[in-house]
Amino acid sequence: MTAAFTDNLTHGIEQWTGNKVLAQSRGRGWHNLNATLATVNSWSGTLDPVQHYCLAFCLNGPARLRRVVSGEPETGTVVVLPRQFLIIPAYEASQWQRLGTSEMLMLYLRHELLTQTSREVFGRDGLQIALRLGATDPLLEQLAMAVLHAVQAPDSSATSLYVDCLAVMISAQLLRAHSCDQKQTPATSGLSDRTRQTSATPGLLRLLDFVEASLDKNITLDMLAHESGLSIYLLPRAFKQHFGASPHQYVLDRRLALACSLLANTDRPITEVALETGFSSQSHLTSTFKKRTGVTPNGYRRAPTP
Repeated sequence: MTAAFTDNLTHGIEQWTGNKVLAQSRGRGWHNLNATLATVNSWSGTLDPVQHYCLAFCLNGPARLRRVVSGEPETGTVVVLPRQFLIIPAYEASQWQRLGTSEMLMLYLRHELLTQTSREVFGRDGLQIALRLGATDPLLEQLAMAVLHAVQAPDSSATSLYVDCLAVMISAQLLRAHSCDQKQTPATSGLSDRTRQTSATPGLLRLLDFVEASLDKNITLDMLAHESGLSIYLLPRAFKQHFGASPHQYVLDRRLALACSLLANTDRPITEVALETGFSSQSHLTSTFKKRTGVTPNGYRRAPTP
């Protein structure tokens, strides 16, 4: 299974002197995405290559940027505004000059995920991303904001499964809209047919038993894909088509159902109920439970039985 995406796989820009970390995914166990929200100040220099793409989203404060990557034409100075993106390429050293202070959401996407998504979307390997400095993309913006909310959520309440699904959608959009090979056409019809063909496979049906037996664990998209025999790109679409809910939503519903049963039929402490149902803490269970049912776990336990 894929290991957690740790900080040593990134450039660590947020740790530089003068920059300030506002939120980060460190310690949350995310596998295909590393996210950091930080205030980034003026700097210039060379970034050593890392093996994963960095998609940076400007939240506020414009910055003047110049980027030079080996083998690519030098970019002129570009003003990156709020709600615009830039990309730091994988496997390439790049030289930068940045003037200005802004809040940036830096998303590192696991390279293997992009490679796998490239096979599923385009039916080929080796597609590269060419997102220009200051690019706008409404769908990428929605996905970036979803990651932002997840990384700002307390108590690791955004599960690895939810974030993995976001990472797959971000990868697919990058490859569809920002591939270096502009002549390449996404194999959308083939995907649709293939999804329909696999949506009722025994592998998908086995997932229900697997989920029930694993509610106390950190269920990831990689785990579900391995169990079903589908790729992490195809699985969310096939799952929702067959069961009417996303994998993340289905797992959350089953966890809450188990929590209700334990609260109603046992006297186990709520902390123990939270851990047994896969929530990161008692506060995570309490906030999710109240949002879905309108009462706290304690309130649910004390309510008279109908």
